[in-house]
Amino acid sequence: MGQHPTRSVPESTRVEAFSDGVLAIAVTLLVLDLHSDFERGDFANQLSAQWPTYAAYVAAFLNVSAIWINHHDLFTRVRGVDATLITLNLFLLLVASLFPWPTAVISASQRGGDRDDQIAASLLYAGVGFLVPLTFIAVETYLIHAVDLLTDPAQVDYLRTSRRRAMFSVVVYPITAALAFVSPYLSLTLFVVVPLFFIAAVFVQERADRNAIP
Repeated sequence: MGQHPTRSVPESTRVEAFSDGVLAIAVTLLVLDLHSDFERGDFANQLSAQWPTYAAYVAAFLNVSAIWINHHDLFTRVRGVDATLITLNLFLLLVASLFPWPTAVISASQRGGDRDDQIAASLLYAGVGFLVPLTFIAVETYLIHAVDLLTDPAQVDYLRTSRRRAMFSVVVYPITAALAFVSPYLSLTLFVVVPLFFIAAVFVQERADRNAIP
């Protein structure tokens, strides 16, 4: 009898590769909401009037980028996966892939909506953003209790720190939703700022990891 073929790629690497593909598609879809159908002779004014659309694009791009960077950082600490982790990861990707939707809604509300429409669009975006830390918390909580899936049991400390950091978004996104009633543009500004915090956090963690190497 012939021997079963040996897996050439670890399961955790396959999951990360699939996740990279989903996130890459989500980022690509964002650009579809940047329009160029302007009237002749008024390009400059119409371009400047669409700045909220561009801000929404940047915010969504940064959000998906923050998800990808933190996801990559997380899975470098995972040596294997099981059905539960795969399922939780799929929920994370489901949320990440939603970002083109509220971005398109914000764009539409700026082009042809009133203030109420802009508030509703901001609430939708905040709702999707609110789901992101919840999915990360679910993944990290599971891995804390599934130490055998980690490259090193000591990575539990990283997971606990990352989970506490995710709580920041759990608090901030409801605040940004509330601020939309004061000014949708203020909420839009915070949508750009929040993912920058999580991108910076990965660089800080990376430096800490390097300093910890003897």
